[in-house]
Amino acid sequence: MAHGGDASWNSEIAALRDTVDKMVPTETALGMADVAALQAAVDRLEKRGVKRIAAVPLFIHTRSEVLDQTRYALGLADKPSEVLRAAFARRSEHAGHGAHAAHAAHSASKAPSGGHAHTFSTERVKVALPLAMTLALDEHPFVARILCERARSLSRKPKLETVVLVAHGPVDDAAQPAWEASLASLAASVRAEGGFKAAVFGVLRDDAVPEVRAAAVADLRAKVAAGAATGGRTLVVPVLIARGGIEKKIEKDLAGLDYAWDGKTLMPHAGFDAWVLDRAAATGVKAP
Repeated sequence: MAHGGDASWNSEIAALRDTVDKMVPTETALGMADVAALQAAVDRLEKRGVKRIAAVPLFIHTRSEVLDQTRYALGLADKPSEVLRAAFARRSEHAGHGAHAAHAAHSASKAPSGGHAHTFSTERVKVALPLAMTLALDEHPFVARILCERARSLSRKPKLETVVLVAHGPVDDAAQPAWEASLASLAASVRAEGGFKAAVFGVLRDDAVPEVRAAAVADLRAKVAAGAATGGRTLVVPVLIARGGIEKKIEKDLAGLDYAWDGKTLMPHAGFDAWVLDRAAATGVKAP
């Protein structure tokens, strides 16, 4: 399961599916808890004769309103996500203005073929097989290794450099501590492995209400500026799965500050197939 996006983004997911499919039957469902996409993937797996299903979310964090809604859609939670319902409602209210209009148009254009629909539904997937949902990327060591590689590619003198990891972040305030714990763990790993002066993190809270997002961006800007103070250098590394527009918002939000950046996301990178299999194995779905 993945958010989905433009053709390049979706092709990365398709390539990953094809690689894992050589080891264990694999299908994809793109979108934000898109019931139609989830149902189609389940139906395809059932037709292939599988005995149980592992739903592996290729999302940055398990504590996500999208994944809360996905759990509901898959029959793993009793109630839908009211946080996601409210976020979709806000997006709909502002769909006729600026970036929201562009995002809405992009979502609508991708929904038929890419599964990138942004609509809230209380329908549920019909599944007759045992199904379990795994953890997302979170603070998995594989993620830390990629982030360290990204930081090293920007580095000149690690002992003078501060790495700032930047993630999208949740809508729900209640989910923020879980995101912060995972990002703090990733930052600590990057600092230790890369030998950097420091490594910290920030979030955009991009789908939260304007005042929450503004406060998050102010905090991020302060951390980026602090890293470049007193002769230091700041390396900004996105904690994003793939390019899809958010990286451009990061650049805009950090306008006027001095920092190193190349916008490289977690994908493409070798090893995601092993991560998927590792997550699936925890549910009992294993490659032969």
